[in-house]
Amino acid sequence: MKRAIPIVAALVFVSGCAQMKSIDNPFAGAQNRFDEDGDGVISKQEAQANDQLAASFNRIDTNRSGGLDPNEYEAAISNVAPLDFDDVDINGDGVISEREAAAMPVSLREAFSTVDADGDKNVSPVEYKAATTNLLSGADFDDRDTDGDGVISMDESAKFPVLSDDYDRIDSDADGLISEEEYNAAAQQ
Repeated sequence: MKRAIPIVAALVFVSGCAQMKSIDNPFAGAQNRFDEDGDGVISKQEAQANDQLAASFNRIDTNRSGGLDPNEYEAAISNVAPLDFDDVDINGDGVISEREAAAMPVSLREAFSTVDADGDKNVSPVEYKAATTNLLSGADFDDRDTDGDGVISMDESAKFPVLSDDYDRIDSDADGLISEEEYNAAAQQ
């Protein structure tokens, strides 16, 4: 009986690991809409499908690999308030620690682990710059309002992954539609 317990425990552990492996990254769907070849990375060529993503590609590619992995993409859509890095790096050591982030506006405090794309518990200037990228800036509301009714519905946003990924945040009055005012406010942040 004593031998059976470790074997059962090992089987339960292996089964749990297999189940964990099948859990999707919540951002994988958004990332996959750009990742046409399914390799888990958005290439520079694949990024051309979205003008803002293409224009910000080098800024978002924080590890300089030539592709955007899910962590880099997630950090780029985190919408951190664009404060000067030196103002956030209170002790001047060249990185933003969790403690320094906790003293900042809510957006960085809540998004710290997301902005820390490499997971080293510090936000480098490159990671911070990527997280303050606004992938909506420069995109015209009228181009997104495809039916011309003065609002962007969830269905319309589906054609624009960067917009649909952040739909709930942009729809600040939670009426299920993005008005031109809501869109413009999000594009300027």
